[in-house]
Amino acid sequence: MPTVMLDTNVIVGLLDPDDALHGHARDAVRRWEGEAASFTISVITWSELRVGAVRKGLAVEKILAAFRFAVIDQIVEVDETTAESAALLRAADLTIRVPDALIIATARTVGADALLTADRKFPGIAPDLVELLRPG
Repeated sequence: MPTVMLDTNVIVGLLDPDDALHGHARDAVRRWEGEAASFTISVITWSELRVGAVRKGLAVEKILAAFRFAVIDQIVEVDETTAESAALLRAADLTIRVPDALIIATARTVGADALLTADRKFPGIAPDLVELLRPG
């Protein structure tokens, strides 16, 4: 069973039908569902999503909670090994934000088959891992 990590922007796109990424995110997730993939997110992604949901109110918090239990099989914590891997990514390129480095490092730590993202910088950091989704 493949493991697919979802980046924050992909989940935002999935949950918002008006988001430019919505169709591409939906199609990518459906394709991976067809391969019986397990979907994971980093605790960093969960925190970013929760911030947005809390700011938007209880209705959005409920939608996010329902999505979490329906789609996300695992929220992966950041351990010392993952933090060290993220630090190495960031040290090699200071334009990489720490949360992004942590998400990529987490995907590697769990042995993800793919990391779905719309972040154009990710393929340059982890070309073997990243599946870039483009709005259209």
